[in-house]
Amino acid sequence: MDDIRLLTKVATLYYKAMLNQQEIAQRLGVSRQTIGRYINRAQDLGIVKIRIDSTLEYSAELEYQLEKAFHLSEVIVVTPPVETEESVKEVLGEAGAAFLQRRVLPNDIIGVAWSSTVLQVALHLPRLDSRKVTVVQLNGSENRNFYSTSSERIVEQIARAFNGSTDNMVVPMLVDQATIKNSLLSDSRIAASLELASRAQLALFGVGDVSEQSALYKAGYLDDALLDELRLAGAVGEILGRFYDAEGRICLEELNERTIAVDLENLKTKRISAAVAAGYNKVEAILGMIRGGYCNVLITCKETAQILLSHTENPICNNRRENLSEQHSLAVTGQVKMEVPGK
Repeated sequence: MDDIRLLTKVATLYYKAMLNQQEIAQRLGVSRQTIGRYINRAQDLGIVKIRIDSTLEYSAELEYQLEKAFHLSEVIVVTPPVETEESVKEVLGEAGAAFLQRRVLPNDIIGVAWSSTVLQVALHLPRLDSRKVTVVQLNGSENRNFYSTSSERIVEQIARAFNGSTDNMVVPMLVDQATIKNSLLSDSRIAASLELASRAQLALFGVGDVSEQSALYKAGYLDDALLDELRLAGAVGEILGRFYDAEGRICLEELNERTIAVDLENLKTKRISAAVAAGYNKVEAILGMIRGGYCNVLITCKETAQILLSHTENPICNNRRENLSEQHSLAVTGQVKMEVPGK
């Protein structure tokens, strides 16, 4: 039979007095493991009720569910003030910039792929400390028409923020024949840039769909005939100019052989492989990317996160604690309210 008085005392010492489990164990003459069981039991019986007091609670829960459902190391879910493309990109850029500030390490090699969303990340980075990073392109970026890839601007903005250096890959992303690609890669400088990109510890990239609205189509790398061919081959998305199907498998190997970019398999070797993408039109592309294992971090919006979760067989809806020590820390800051009835 449960000793309600003892459970209440343990809960009060832990959540109110902010003593750790070892300190409580010494006071009561029991083991730390016993105290852990008492704290769990106090929650099970409703002696302790957890209330998260934050306007960001729902986004945090979505992040947790996505991380568990798709086995990602981190998910960031943002809520734009209005559901327009420009507003979504703006808040994704802010979140991506904050993520880089937190996760970039001194002397990191940061590989970036050009996209309008990645540009927003770069533009939202303030001048930071001197981490002496090297910023390199993950794919070719030479403009094909009036549409600017903004690749040099992205690289320079991120390098400036961290007082780092740049390495630009000023070649087309897609060439007409594989022999042309091989010829370009025989140039020592181009080969060195691609080799440096392959060694990047952190990769940041957008995700494209297979449509006339994609950046590659607007940039002149795709035409209607090639789009039709990609769709017929089952392509649902694109990263670094490389197209893949719903399971993340490369589509049109012949096209892949003409693409100047880091291989998608290389993304799996990065410490951080972060995708910044949102939108109903990109859900299939994001799912294919995740199934292919090409990212371990996803930065997206609330609406996209909800749709992604609807595609899982067993969405994780259990919002109970898994780590009491984390809750204990949050309680100190006031972000999580621990309520002990009668106290």
